[in-house]
Amino acid sequence: MTTIETERGGTIWEVQVVTSDGTEQQVDVDAETGDVVDGPTAETDSDADKAKHRDRVAAAELDYRAAAEIMRTTVPGAQITELDLDSEAGRTVWEADLVEANNTKHEVTIDAASGEVLQNNVDED
Repeated sequence: MTTIETERGGTIWEVQVVTSDGTEQQVDVDAETGDVVDGPTAETDSDADKAKHRDRVAAAELDYRAAAEIMRTTVPGAQITELDLDSEAGRTVWEADLVEANNTKHEVTIDAASGEVLQNNVDED
């Protein structure tokens, strides 16, 4: 899994997974039941994009479950609305948007290899 984010008012999770050849596949999952409601649908990625996806997945020693747990520990009680495996400043990171009960939004980034929290920015909007 490289990306998961809420869609359609939080009723659907849009999930991006990467196959062994680096192709991203999109799967839509019912947020309540966990049932697949659409997909998988292959993205049309270039060979360079496929290589980038494979490299990120290989560099991520933490899977999405471990990353989500660190995010929830960093912002206790908040709901994750998006979790994304990405590259930042030459390192592979998990980035997440979290929303607290009072609607305060956090953007948290952790190192995907070590789990170190690199930033926790609060959106003051």
